[in-house]
Amino acid sequence: ALAVLAASGAAMAQSSVTLFGVLDLGYENVKTQAGRVSGISPSANSSSRLGFKGTEDLGGGLAASFHLEAALNPASGIGSSGTSTKNQGADVAAGGLTFNRRSTLSLSGNFGELRIGRDYTPSFWNTAVFDPFGANSVGATLANYSGNGLGPTFVRASNSIGYFLPGNLGGFYGQGMYAFGNRADNEVTSGLDTSKNGTYTGGRIGYAQGPIDVAVAYAKTKYANGRTVDTGLNFATTTAGDFTDTNFGASYDFGVAKAMGTITNQKIATATGDKTVKGWSIGANAPVGAGNVLAQYSAIKLDGGKSDKWSFGYTYNLSKRTAVYGIFARVGNSGGAVTTAGSFSSGSLSAVSGAVNANQSSTGFGVGLRTSF
Repeated sequence: ALAVLAASGAAMAQSSVTLFGVLDLGYENVKTQAGRVSGISPSANSSSRLGFKGTEDLGGGLAASFHLEAALNPASGIGSSGTSTKNQGADVAAGGLTFNRRSTLSLSGNFGELRIGRDYTPSFWNTAVFDPFGANSVGATLANYSGNGLGPTFVRASNSIGYFLPGNLGGFYGQGMYAFGNRADNEVTSGLDTSKNGTYTGGRIGYAQGPIDVAVAYAKTKYANGRTVDTGLNFATTTAGDFTDTNFGASYDFGVAKAMGTITNQKIATATGDKTVKGWSIGANAPVGAGNVLAQYSAIKLDGGKSDKWSFGYTYNLSKRTAVYGIFARVGNSGGAVTTAGSFSSGSLSAVSGAVNANQSSTGFGVGLRTSF
């Protein structure tokens, strides 16, 4: 027994396991011409989650790591979203606790990191990193987050193999990912070859040194036999094929505030031809007192439709782990667009939809409490 205990102690000295999470609950109110939705949002400022991660030192600079991260809805105590096992829409229902945010096993060393499992796509990171609101809440940028309604792999991909460059390249960083659709190589649906459906290929390369950070990303996901999408701009729910996402992001820290912005081009193939969503955003994050002031303007265009959005927020840090916040956003539409303040935003309450929202404005606000551990 003593020998087993001693061996266990030696193993633990070379390993670490961490329990972590975020709980965010806020009152949110989203108003459109079609109606108003208000209530408690489970992620009105930051996505609620529960996770476990660990690292084992294998010696010689080599390490093995795991990361399991589950989405939570603390307003009801259930898991907050489903998981796409084949990268073609959620096929695991919400309710139970699933590690749908991230579930990976990796090997790292001087060569960088090789990571396998369900993970964030490299093309998504410019959305979150260069958005003052971190792609969350009613304040989230329209310019990039429209992709969340267009492709199941916009944020994450299952069955992926990813590679990350090492962190000693003089400020240069990057990653690449290939994700499988896990389909039979002779699969045919409605006369179309669907064997590659859900296959994702993407990468991101950037440079961060001193106050400047710039990055560009590109990704493509194959969908030979369609998905159901609705951009919220000016074409209704339709059947779509391949999805591509090209984006550029940059930030500069002036000390008194960090300025940031994005340019995006998202394309979906439809039965009537390719549809391209073009967007951009510009924002700032300024430390003020014990908190941060957030501001952003973003816009997206598709055909004749256009939506733009003004977002403002303030986060006050009660401690290193706990904060209170307030966020307000207003969306304007023209050319038949029907985007709302709840559209494309992770965690925000779904707005009341309808044709009556075309060319109308929408507002949303949220106040709440967030803590991490």
